[in-house]
Amino acid sequence: MTQETRVAAHKKRIDRVVTYIHENLDAPLDMDVLGDIACLSPHHWHRIYREIMGETASQTVRRRRLWRAAHQLLNTPDSIEQIARVAHYSSTAAFTRAFANQYGTSPSLYRSKGKTTQMASIEKRSIDPIELIGMDHRGPHYEIGRTFDRLFAWACTTDGMITPETKGIAVFFDDPREKPPEELTSLAAIPRPDGKESGEGTRSYTIPGGPHAIARHVGPYTELARTYTELFQNWLPASGETRNGAPLFEINMNDPKTTVPSDLITDIYVPLK
Repeated sequence: MTQETRVAAHKKRIDRVVTYIHENLDAPLDMDVLGDIACLSPHHWHRIYREIMGETASQTVRRRRLWRAAHQLLNTPDSIEQIARVAHYSSTAAFTRAFANQYGTSPSLYRSKGKTTQMASIEKRSIDPIELIGMDHRGPHYEIGRTFDRLFAWACTTDGMITPETKGIAVFFDDPREKPPEELTSLAAIPRPDGKESGEGTRSYTIPGGPHAIARHVGPYTELARTYTELFQNWLPASGETRNGAPLFEINMNDPKTTVPSDLITDIYVPLK
């Protein structure tokens, strides 16, 4: 088997595992089961997964379950005990420790305060067009992280597609006030390196240049709604600016795999006339 063939095979195997994790967060997700899905020996699949994804499969599972728990705390009436069980913690105490370690506060305080986000800074600036390569995402905007995991797995196994400075860019084509969550369409993308083309399961897209309102959100992705409210209900009407109809987009300025949620930086770009 050539090196190119081997990389392609690993890419598809890890993609199967990533997809399975995101579609089965409620399942036990035993590491041996994931190894069977990858069709690799335990030693090889753990090593290859970490090399491609930048974290172990166990870390992916824990990160995604705690992210979902944070979303549930802010957006559902489910009790903390229920959320802990769904997140596969053996007790509320164990869940509280894991959540506090990740989010810097207890689940109860996070629910009652609901805001570890810093006040957004907003400015108007003109940008150049941005060439992207991305994967289409269908479903609630807040679940686009699962498509980013698949995209980065593909990009990390495609020569010259990604560097340590590569940022994730989410493009949102639909207004969530006008469509049900399951019908929303968006794009999980990265900037397209010079000379590179889209590959299997990806496509090219160009963000138009021009004037944009740019809001910097510092804090968990689960609290982005607060910055959107500040941007659209306060800043935009007071500024006298209007949107030009092109899709808005977000640039993730740091890596959610290695950054605690309170330190995540997301720049929201709204195209203006």
